[in-house]
Amino acid sequence: MMTEPSRRGRPRKTEGPDTRERLLAAALDLFAAQGFAATSVRQIAEAVGVRDSAIYGHFEGKQAILDVLMQRAGPGVLKLSGFDPGAMAAGPPDKTLPGLFGRIVAHWAEPEVRKFTSMMLRDGADGAGQAVDSVVQTLTPLFGAWQMGGHFDDRFDAGWLAWEAIAPLATIRLTLMSSTATPDDLNRARQMAERHVAHFLAVHLKSGVLP
Repeated sequence: MMTEPSRRGRPRKTEGPDTRERLLAAALDLFAAQGFAATSVRQIAEAVGVRDSAIYGHFEGKQAILDVLMQRAGPGVLKLSGFDPGAMAAGPPDKTLPGLFGRIVAHWAEPEVRKFTSMMLRDGADGAGQAVDSVVQTLTPLFGAWQMGGHFDDRFDAGWLAWEAIAPLATIRLTLMSSTATPDDLNRARQMAERHVAHFLAVHLKSGVLP
């Protein structure tokens, strides 16, 4: 009995953009439940009801699926939260950071994003560490511009300031904002994030006052 050969390339019309989103959603559910390494391409395909080969019409492989999810829920959070370094550098950090970090925490509270957080927790600290490092690299020029503008002193370099600003938020995310988080957990996460931003500004702003 002959079997149809695996087909790569453009997806059939019946395997259009909606199938791509279903594959992403199924992969995220599986990654959150059992981890990235333990999830196979076949399991993702079975969850959507397509052949293994259909996945390759949309993604090069399992890693490519993870890369898209990372951009949506991991390091890409800055872009999704309206990060505009040029506009933000022109304004004072005590007016800018609370809003930016508030939007980041609100994004992390979304159900699909919390599944991604559960995946990072299941797969270990490497993914979380890489995500923080990526955000720090993106934020560093902004903190450097604020230093040049006289908002922060130069006792610490801009990269350290960026790390000190975002790393505690990442800890809040990992401890309180997984897929099993309760409404009370999420409310506590928002409150802790607000207190952290206020404390960071009080310590590091040259004026030394709360926003």
